[in-house]
Amino acid sequence: NTAVKTVALEVVALVSRNKECVSEIAACELLGQFLVALKDPDLRSSQVKVLETLSGLMNVQEMIKEAQHKGAVIYLLDMFCNSRNPLIREMCAEILAKMTADRLSGPKVRITVSKFLPSLFVDAMVESPQTSVQLFESIHEHPELIWNDKTRAIVCDAVADTCESFYRAQKIDDKHLWKDPEVLKDIVSNEIVVAGVYLRLFVSNPAWTLRKPKQFLADLLDFVVEQISKSSTEKDVLELSTTALVELLRSQPNLADDIPVLGHIPKLFNLLSVQPKSTLSVLHQLSLSEFCVSAVSQTECIHPLKKCMEQHRDCIEKACETLSRLFKYQHDSLISQSLEVNLVPYLLGLLDSRLEYVDNASAVKAQIVAALKGMTHNLNYGERVTQILLKHPIWAEYKDQRHDLFITDTNIRGYLTGINPTAGYLTQGPAQSVDVLTSPPPMDRDDPSARPAID
Repeated sequence: NTAVKTVALEVVALVSRNKECVSEIAACELLGQFLVALKDPDLRSSQVKVLETLSGLMNVQEMIKEAQHKGAVIYLLDMFCNSRNPLIREMCAEILAKMTADRLSGPKVRITVSKFLPSLFVDAMVESPQTSVQLFESIHEHPELIWNDKTRAIVCDAVADTCESFYRAQKIDDKHLWKDPEVLKDIVSNEIVVAGVYLRLFVSNPAWTLRKPKQFLADLLDFVVEQISKSSTEKDVLELSTTALVELLRSQPNLADDIPVLGHIPKLFNLLSVQPKSTLSVLHQLSLSEFCVSAVSQTECIHPLKKCMEQHRDCIEKACETLSRLFKYQHDSLISQSLEVNLVPYLLGLLDSRLEYVDNASAVKAQIVAALKGMTHNLNYGERVTQILLKHPIWAEYKDQRHDLFITDTNIRGYLTGINPTAGYLTQGPAQSVDVLTSPPPMDRDDPSARPAID
């Protein structure tokens, strides 16, 4: 019996090298009878030959489709996880990689593998079968993989049990079809995972070189928008996901240029009233990208920002800096919207107040002045903004002063210092108590030179 099986294997191995023959085999839908050979005790010594033959059969799309339906993935996973022969494990990884590359069945194969293994392993198989085996045998804890001895042992046992059960059923009925199980519970932790990235670990190490940063960005934006939209969103999940998004854009600022085409910017402004702090933190970071600001200018944005500031005082500081950044790019629509919603008088009112409810009043006022000056530089609407400013007495106290000293990272005693000039965050000045001015000194109202010119 063993001799007959061996000869039959040799024949199939020979014909598997011919694509036309493989197409004929595929038309017969007999692959189930061949797959059981992967676990047949009589062919244990011929496993390499069986895998070589299977690899040849996988050169035809119809055969890959049948292989996916008839459980080839679980057989290959079992040998990848549990074989002691490195060559066999690498061959299994190579065949799985070939199957995932198929346009029709590849995504389904990837899903099946991900029921048992983190998605990183599939990518590793595609890049290098040898590396994927080394990865499987190692211990990892980083933003894209949490993998240890305990998890590995659980996965190996689960794959072996599932494969054995399926093999018994298919041995009785070669037309028995594979059905994906639920994701293996032991590889699902309490971690929040988006696009294969563990958000908690990513926030701790945002400089980590991601395999697919653009895919992570797109999926994370979807996740954040979904969390903001939910009425029952867990606060910790929302905070973690928005922090991850901000850190991603801060560590890889060029990624922000890809966001406008994804269509999330209008959604974020629409959701500003739902979760103001979280949404604003994202918009604040996006305002550093010229491409994003261009997209912002094409949506109704100033009214939601103003409303957010009016209703949530704790958002004023970040909103003012966001406005300051937006107005640097001189988009007519932004200035036009500002005039329509009376943003200029509102900002002047803030400038004329003490702003006791913000952490750093001098920094906020500096951003307000920068925003207002940015608006005056607009060719089409700048003059209208200037006229409004000149009618308000408080503007005379600020218009000619340099406020950049209050928002740079220059470590001058008594002035604001910034941690990260790119991110644009404003922090308090020296930690020690010093008796110095922490806001721009008002000009002497009795000084004739300080009075606005009278036309």
